[in-house]
Formats: sequence, C-alpha cells, structure tokens
Amino acid sequence: MSYTGISAALWSFLEKLSSQAVSFVIGIVLARLLTPYVYGVVGITAIFIAISNVFIDAGFANALIQNQHRTEKDLSTAFYFNVVVGLVCYAILWVATPFISSWFNEPLLIPLLKIVGLNVVLNSLCIVQTALLTAKLNIRLQTLINLSAQIPAGIIAIVLAYRGMGVYALALQNVISSLIRVVLLWFFAKWIPKEKFCKDSFKILWEFGSKLLGANLIGTIFSQIYSVIIGKFIGKKELGYFSKASGLCSNVDGVTSGIVQRVALPVLAKYQDDEVLLTERFREIMRLLVMLIAPLTSFLCFASDDIIVLLWTEKWLYCSLLFKILIVGIMLGPVGQMSLSLMQALGRTGMVLKLELPKKVVYCIYLVIGFQYGVLGLAIAQVFINITGSLINVWATRKLLPYSYLKQLKDITLYILIAFGIGWCISWFAIFASLVANIVLLLVLMFTLYSFVLLAIKDDIFVKYLKKLHLLWAS
Repeated sequence: MSYTGISAALWSFLEKLSSQAVSFVIGIVLARLLTPYVYGVVGITAIFIAISNVFIDAGFANALIQNQHRTEKDLSTAFYFNVVVGLVCYAILWVATPFISSWFNEPLLIPLLKIVGLNVVLNSLCIVQTALLTAKLNIRLQTLINLSAQIPAGIIAIVLAYRGMGVYALALQNVISSLIRVVLLWFFAKWIPKEKFCKDSFKILWEFGSKLLGANLIGTIFSQIYSVIIGKFIGKKELGYFSKASGLCSNVDGVTSGIVQRVALPVLAKYQDDEVLLTERFREIMRLLVMLIAPLTSFLCFASDDIIVLLWTEKWLYCSLLFKILIVGIMLGPVGQMSLSLMQALGRTGMVLKLELPKKVVYCIYLVIGFQYGVLGLAIAQVFINITGSLINVWATRKLLPYSYLKQLKDITLYILIAFGIGWCISWFAIFASLVANIVLLLVLMFTLYSFVLLAIKDDIFVKYLKKLHLLWAS
C-alpha cells in the first residue's frame, strides 16, 4: 500500500476510533439519564431509517468511487437521484407513521419517526460529496467534519435528556448531527451539481449500483429484523438492552468497517487490472484490519462487566452478557467486508447480490431457532449469522484471486487466537476493588503483551507497519 493509502487507512482508523470514543463518552452520560425502554423505542425508528438510507444511496456512492473515469454528469445525476429518493422516502415514512405506531403498539413512534426521518433527507444531500472525498482518500477532512458534527449534537442531547426530554433527546441528537455534517461537507468538499440529469450516466450508475441496492437492502432488512422481533414480540426494555449491546459491538466493528468502506475500495480499484498486485494489497489490508481489531475486541470482551457497570451503572449490566456473545460474531467481519469491497472494485456487483440469497436462507433458520430462547437465543443466532456470512464471502474471494480459502483463514486466525489467549490469561489479574484499576490494568497488559508476542514471532505485517509508522511520524 502506498503512503497515501497508509495515511488514509490511519486517518480512517483514527476517525472511526475518535468517533466511537466521542459517541461512547456521550453515550455514558445519556445511558445514566435515560432508561433501556427509551433506547428500545428509539431503536425501532432506526429500522426504517436504515432501510430508507439503502434506497437513497442505491449503490451510487460506490459506483462513483469505483469508476476511475467519472464525469461531472455522473456526479450531478447521482446527486439529483439521491435527493429525489430521499424526499420520497421521507414522505412515505410520514404517511406510514400511524400504521407503524399501531403495529408496535407505541404511540411515541408517530412524532419520533417524523423527527428522525429528517435524517433521510439530510443524508441524501451529501452522498456525492462523501464519495468524492473517499475516492480521493481524503479521510482526514471527513474525520474533522464528523467530529465537528458529533460533539455539539451530543452536548445538546445531554442537555435535553437532563431536562426530561427522554426519547426526543436521542431523536434530535441524530438530526442535529446530520444537519451540521451536511453543512460542513458542502462547505469543505467544494462540490455542487453543475450539470443536468443525464439518462446515460444514470444507466451506468444503475448498472453498477442496482445489484448493490438489492444486496444492501436484503442485508439491512435482516440486520434490522432483530429490532422488529424484539420490539414487537419480546419487549421495548429488552430491545433497549439488545440495542446498547449491539451498539457497543458496532463501535468496535465500525473501526474496521470504516477503513474498508473508505480505503479498501478506492485502493483496490486502482489495481483492478493487475491480479498480482491486487492480491498482495487485498491480503495486506485484510491482515492489518484483523491485527488491529483482535486485541481491542478481546479487551472489551473480558473487561465488559467492569466497563458497563462503571460507565452505565448496574441497571445496564445485562448488556454485558449480550455483548460478550455478540462480540464473538464480529471477529471475521473484516474478512467478509474486504471480500465485498474486492467484488465491487472488480465491478462484480452481481456476485454480491447472488451471495445474499444463500446467506439469508441459512440466516432464517438461525433466527427461527434463536427466537425460541428469547434475547439470548437471538444474540447467539447473530453470532452464527455473522460467521456464516463472512465464510461465504471468503469462499467467493478465492474465485476472484489466487488466494485460497484455507490461506485466508490461516492469515486471520493467528491474530484472533493470540488476542483472546492473552485476554483470557490477563482476566485473572482483575482483582482490584476499583473498577477503574482493573480496566486500566487489563488494557495495558492486553496491548503490551499482544505487541510483544507479535514482535517475538516476527509477524511481517506488524513489523512492516511499525516501521512505516515510524517513518511517517519522522516525516
């Protein structure tokens, strides 16, 4: 990977890490002020926003990133399409709110969906700008923009929650953050539509994006089905617990997925005509991602009880059990995400869609079985779903590159085994009465011993990037 790619990867990692850290700090305060029931109700609204966002993007952002010869007509056409679909989706949400509220037996959903739904329109206004910055690997600017939007929105949400606004505090937090982000992207990305809508450009974008739209829609519906099942048939409070545990896992997974989405696709797209270099870059990025996420995941898993009680109080302790289960399922996440980016870089979006069908058949079986055992059963089902999905994606990768199934698994399992082996060993040292002392001790031991082991076995990726970081810092 070039120094530009390394810099982009580092900024993407820092952006996600800082973003998740800010979100985590804000979440600490909000979790102390709000109840699991409040999070459960707001979690239901996330179902419809997530599905709407899939339609708005329609795979056009990735189509613009993948196309090395994109024109102004392509950009303008994508923008007009995104905005029109955003307005249509919001109108549908507005009309459907009484029916949604009735089905979930929750009157608060009527005003909440109308407020949170504004995110759909706001997101449609900045998809092209984000795609352009990503294609140029300008992750640093996106980092600063996202943080500049997140911090004031979080502060406002805390004030509202303190004043007893409950669900509206969380709803307005999302809207305010999106609004600030749109304004900053328009100002700093320095792009506005200059051409009219072009049918030819739309056909090119749609040919690439339509398959992603189908795949993402199927994936999003299945990812949100937990909120539907738990919110409708189990309870809003239980959904609140599951949402917080799942959100904590997403914070970890988001660090690597953010790097994949913002760095892997544009980097791999540059080597789409050179199989040897493409294979080298693919393998290198994948190993780097797992190397980064493994110790972080292990630490959070073994220190979760102390972390959750310290930050969210004991009323959220049930989240720790759910989190420990769910965290296992994201360990192979970077592998599956890298495979999907590879398919997109090679223009094989049809393969992405085809892979979703067998996955979902298996997923349904897992869900039916897990549902019989409540929230815990659904959490375990999610683990099997994530692992199965990643393994199916890995199977597809070997058809595109000379990179065997077993070699891919061997490359990543080493980091996972080392990290969780160290995590299990150091968990016995959590003997202090102070929760803070235990957490700090586990954190220091985790990353110190993990780095020591990788140096001891002379892991080539760890040594290589350690040297590059030193050179990058020195320059």
